[in-house]
Parts: sequence; C-alpha cells; structure tokens
Amino acid sequence: MSRRLVAALVIFGLLLVGAGCGGSDDEDGSTQSTDQSSGGKQFKLGVSMIDLSNPFFVSMREAGLKAAEDYGVEASFQSADGSLEKQIGVVENFIAQNVDAILINAVDDKGIEPAIKKAQAADIPVIMMANDVDDPYAYKTLYPDYDNMAMQARALGTAMGGEGDVALLIGARGNSVSDSREAGFKDAMTEQFPDIEIVTTQATNWDAAKGADVAQTVLNQYPDIDGISCVTDPPCLAAMTAAKADGNDDITWASYDGDFAMHPALEDGSLKLDVLTGAERVGYWNIALAARVLNGSKFPKTVYLPTFFVSSEETGKELQDAGLDIDFITPEQAKVEATNYKEQMGPDADDKSLNQGQEGRVE
Repeated sequence: MSRRLVAALVIFGLLLVGAGCGGSDDEDGSTQSTDQSSGGKQFKLGVSMIDLSNPFFVSMREAGLKAAEDYGVEASFQSADGSLEKQIGVVENFIAQNVDAILINAVDDKGIEPAIKKAQAADIPVIMMANDVDDPYAYKTLYPDYDNMAMQARALGTAMGGEGDVALLIGARGNSVSDSREAGFKDAMTEQFPDIEIVTTQATNWDAAKGADVAQTVLNQYPDIDGISCVTDPPCLAAMTAAKADGNDDITWASYDGDFAMHPALEDGSLKLDVLTGAERVGYWNIALAARVLNGSKFPKTVYLPTFFVSSEETGKELQDAGLDIDFITPEQAKVEATNYKEQMGPDADDKSLNQGQEGRVE
C-alpha cells in the first residue's frame, strides 16, 4: 500500500471521528457534548456571561459545561467583558447561528431587553440567569436575594451589637441581583438597627481588583468603620485582604455567594455570615433547566434556586444566643451542598429539584 493511500486513509479516519463528536466552541476552544438526554437531537445553547474573569463566573461556566455533557447538549459560553453593547452583539450572533436557546447573565437588565425581543422574534427560548427582567417572554432563574440580604443585615447588625458604622459593597447598579441585594440589606438594617449607619455604598463591578480598591477608599474615608457587607464574595475577599494588610483586623464582615475561599474567614470569626448560592450549582442549574425546557418539561417563568446560610458553629450559635432566628450550615456542610449538584439536578432528578418555589430556602 502506497504511503499516499495510507495518509489518505488516516485523514479519512480522523474526519470520521471528528464528525461523530459534537462540541461547543468556547472562548478557550474547549468542547463539551454527548447525546444522552435530548431524544436524538443535540440542542445548542448560547450562553452570554457578564464576564469570564470573575472567579464566580468561571466556576459557573465549568459546571455548566459538566451539565451540558450530562444532558447531551452543546453550550458555548461567551463573555461580554462587562459591556452591554458587546453583550447585545453576542446575543445577536447566537440568534444568527440559530441556537436552540439563549442564556443571558445580563450586564444591564433594561438594556438587554431589545436583544430578548429579537430572540423572541426568532422563536428562541431565553433564560435570564439571575436577572429579574420585566419581559414576560424570558424564563428567569433567581435567588431569594432580598430576603437573604435582609438576613445578612440582621446577622451583621446582631454581631455588631446593634451600633456602629457600616459600608456596603455592591456589584453594579442596574443589575437586578445587585439591586435586590442592596435593597434587602438597606431596608433591614434601617428598620431593625436604627443605631447603625450605612455610611457609604460602593460599586465593585463584580471585580476582585475593584473590591480591593474600594476597600482602600472606604478605609481612607472611614478609618473607624465597624462593619462591611458585600453582595458577592470575590470582591469581598479582596477587600478583606486589603483591610487586613492595612492592619484593620477588627472589622465585622458579611458576604454572599458561598465561595470556598471565604471559609477561613468564617472559621476565624471575622466573616459572620455567607450565603451559599454556589457558583458551580448556579452554572449547572441553568444549563440543566435549559435542556429540560427544550426537551418539553414545563416550568413557571420564574424559577428559584435553593440557598443556604453559612456560618461557623461557634459564630452561628453566638448569633442565635443573641436572639437571631437563623438556621445555618457549617463550612464543611457547605462544601457538600456546593458540590453535589449533579445528584441534586442531574438528568436522573425530577423537575421539582430545579425549582424550590418562591422562597428558594432550604431549611
């Protein structure tokens, strides 16, 4: 057999292998797909993220690709790099590619609505990931953010003894997650702790480096700050690190999202409370929901993820002894709940496992 014929047969064999494997062209070229759960058709999902540098969003993507593999769909994750204009372009490209569903983690809830309308005109289902948009066409996957942040405020206020000055580090105005968390914190703190003043609210744009910069600003303006609340963990961790580097070890902290990197601060008591959504749980959950919708499962337009309050055993009991009515799990328990998402929401689970009702609270 000639070398030319051998080479041709090798190339032909490689082409056959490539043709037999689906895939998703992500920004780093990675692919995830099988054909286990879509009834013979491999659905294609376009996922538009605020960015893909924030550790929370990176973990969302990683678990989302695992869900894509488990459910037999393709998922292409694209970053908007924090730009509404770029995000609209990403969504329009997905529409032009005729994907089967589009998932959006919106930079701006109002600004993204024209793109939702275009997807609707193309008859492409839209899932808004943690964005409580007004448009009735889109599915919305939400957390009980307002209530969770109200509890976070109560925990922080209780730990501070009901008095002092606090700063609030938000994500970005116009984002419904950030706005809802900000409102829940401020309402609860104002109503229940009249001797605690919220002296400043600073936007971090969900960025860890910005969180460190904001912490320096807060500490320069308010060197005697007593407590700091954050609406998301990565900027909070950076802010905590910056504060400790400046010798501010006596600040009382509270945060949101349940990153494992926050566990040492929970264990040493400087972080009084975190709220576990779990980046990987969120990423897996959204892809699982999209796959099930495309396969014919019926869900309400608003679906809620179950969440958990996380505190150390010692701190949690101190808060309870001080009169705070709170159920919590420890960091060790949180590690289990944050990583068993396939068992909770995989193809073998029933549809109810993806929607815990309006409260979204696991007791």
